[in-house]
Amino acid sequence: MTKDTQDSIVSALITLAKQNPKRSSFTMTEIARQAGISRQAIYQKHFHNYEDIIKYIHEQADQQIFQIFNNYCLIRDGNPIECFADYAIPLIYENRNIIRTLFITQVDPGWKEFLRVAYSKWLQKNIHYNKEFDFSENDMTYVVTNMIITFIEAWIRKENPTPPERFKKTFLLLTTISLRDYMILQEKDSE
Repeated sequence: MTKDTQDSIVSALITLAKQNPKRSSFTMTEIARQAGISRQAIYQKHFHNYEDIIKYIHEQADQQIFQIFNNYCLIRDGNPIECFADYAIPLIYENRNIIRTLFITQVDPGWKEFLRVAYSKWLQKNIHYNKEFDFSENDMTYVVTNMIITFIEAWIRKENPTPPERFKKTFLLLTTISLRDYMILQEKDSE
């Protein structure tokens, strides 16, 4: 019952965030009213404050993805980017309602930083970079992590994102081609 109630509280917060995308916090009274439970019930049995709800969302939204990260083995799983595409993209899609809301609203201003730190740890542990670039391993991890997050955000923020099996192909293509290949150099028609 506790998990169901916690999920109702999260659902209430997500609903409030969608209704008020520029707000970066909500009172426990607002959340309780939206969830249809008392504020005291939230405090006594579930969350002590707004930050606890955000922390719970972080834990729930990416729990399975972090499990993939923690269990990743290069010999068994191969290329880490392909592993991410195979296993994380379907999970992100499965949790798209919450993840999309975190990207398109201000309900959790620290969301991208949370992802960047978590994904960076995994990349630093599992990837070595080409030494031709005049960047340190930390710099390259920063670049790669932000690219992955940007690709995911561009996809999942849509009202109806492409199904994961199709997006996986796009994601892998985006991670293998040069930035120059993203563009077609021609003049745009003037309107």
